[in-house]
Amino acid sequence: MKVTVERAALLRSLGHVHRVVERRNTIPILANVLIKAEKSRLAFKATDLDVEITETISAEVGPGGATTVPAHMFYEIVRKLPEGTQIVIEASGDRAVLTIRAGRSRFTLQTLPESDFPDLAAGDMTHT
Repeated sequence: MKVTVERAALLRSLGHVHRVVERRNTIPILANVLIKAEKSRLAFKATDLDVEITETISAEVGPGGATTVPAHMFYEIVRKLPEGTQIVIEASGDRAVLTIRAGRSRFTLQTLPESDFPDLAAGDMTHT
């Protein structure tokens, strides 16, 4: 997966989804945000098993893919990058890491597989 996205759009979306994630979680995958890149769209999903939130933004997507990274750490890295920068996000499935690059800055985060991320079934709840 390789994606290029503007910092402001990325920060806005991460700001919404990372709020669902608890800082101290006993289940490691719940501390992560799911990132999916496909067809010029970048989607983020987070859950605490009660609430699930999804955000989608436009991005320049090279090879698509999906992975999960620690939500709060990812948000803090993006927040501290200079305004107006283009951010390149790369993940390789064989190394289980996500690389974030902006200008001369480079960060590497450990990932967990997309298959570990829980998928809450939509439409199961009735509204009366």
